[in-house]
Amino acid sequence: MTASFDDLVHLIRTARGLEAGGYYGLSKLLWALVYAEEIKASNAAGIPRGADLDKELGLIADSLKASGASEAILSALDKGRQAVRDDRTVSYEDVPAVYASRTTGEIFLGDPPEFTDNNDHRLALRQFASIWYFEPMSPQEALVALEAGPNTIEAAVQGLSTEQFQIAPAPGEWNMRELLGHLMMAQDLLAERVDLMLNHDNPLLEGKAVWAMADRETLSPGELLERFHVSREQLVTRLKAISLNDWWRGGWHSEFGQQTVLSQSTYFARHEMSHMPQAAQIRRGVGV
Repeated sequence: MTASFDDLVHLIRTARGLEAGGYYGLSKLLWALVYAEEIKASNAAGIPRGADLDKELGLIADSLKASGASEAILSALDKGRQAVRDDRTVSYEDVPAVYASRTTGEIFLGDPPEFTDNNDHRLALRQFASIWYFEPMSPQEALVALEAGPNTIEAAVQGLSTEQFQIAPAPGEWNMRELLGHLMMAQDLLAERVDLMLNHDNPLLEGKAVWAMADRETLSPGELLERFHVSREQLVTRLKAISLNDWWRGGWHSEFGQQTVLSQSTYFARHEMSHMPQAAQIRRGVGV
């Protein structure tokens, strides 16, 4: 059973009222309930993919136009929608940084407004990251997550036969061999970007469709795991040796904008763990 729209509005209103009253410890529970209901409601309605995405974006565009959304928002939506049609990355030029005011609900694209005596936006803005993988981690947390990754992945594939590595749980889904290849390519990409940022000042971090590279490897599952372990160990060893300031050495990504060693380490560590439910689904699909 999921909450209705009115239920969500009630939760949000009450959460904001608790914040205004200084009851922060309770407001976090209500915000968590809001988020949980959003996830459950969208899961129940179905997540659009492929051609359905363009259809859904069209409906959203029509609704925004009717409600008087700004030209900047409509333009960014249109550019992003075209990227979806072309099946390419949505660049930072298409949809730049996105901010929303916590006090007025206004949305700003690009650089946030300057702070003045009559403008509290900069202090009240919430920036929306491209994906939750960018939610902040400390350098130590990122190191722990990266170091633990190979063992977690190895446990996820343990007990599968060579044949089971090739079986997908459903038509159009990845098998375990493809998932391992994807994670290996992601690790290679992280190591490459960390190397660029540590050795160069604000290098260009080329955007690559890692999901499209998964089938290019010819290594066996065992070889993939061994290569992953070695590459990750080398990366973690290097990251443990850098100074605290070096975690904030940066580079420019065509989709995500300004990035740092820490933000990319955080991104790939979270991305890795986001695939573990998929690994469990594959195991169930092959009867393990």
